Amino acid sequence: MKYQFDVKLSEQDYLDFNLFHMLRSPYGKQQLKNIRLMFVFVLVLLCVIFVISEGFSKDTAFSVAVMVTSFLVFQIFLPKFLKWSVKLTVKGQKGTGKMGYSPESILEFYDDYLIETMPGKKIEQNYSEIENVCLVDMKIIYIYVTNVSAYMLPLSCFKSKVELDGFIGFLQTKGIKVDRYC
Repeated sequence: MKYQFDVKLSEQDYLDFNLFHMLRSPYGKQQLKNIRLMFVFVLVLLCVIFVISEGFSKDTAFSVAVMVTSFLVFQIFLPKFLKWSVKLTVKGQKGTGKMGYSPESILEFYDDYLIETMPGKKIEQNYSEIENVCLVDMKIIYIYVTNVSAYMLPLSCFKSKVELDGFIGFLQTKGIKVDRYC
């Protein structure tokens, strides 16, 4: 075994992961871009249909201006809306008792694979299955195994910066790119 970490996560850690995933991760940025492009397409289509069906007049120009203004407001507030949506989703999960994380686990990193041990459950992952690793705000590492799920490893699990640097180097020797977000 190369590394072993006793991981303790809070609801805030899970919320932070979901916010990072939606707004800052490569996956979330692509989704955000796709949503924005879809709304641009819909807006242009609506404006064209409206002008063709109503003819060009002052009323039509005013209606198109209202649609464009509404669209711009939506684009500006989309990240805030997504934050609110994520918080609401996590609150709903908490209410049903089906949180998407385990508050306590042990992560063990071996030469060829990693093991996460949680109460009543053990998961083994090959390093080849890791899609992405993100070091976020020098607080936590997200080890993505799919585009929507990741192991969360708070930096508080490391005894020193030397151990952290060694761990990141270890992941890189496995061909895993580590992205840093400040």
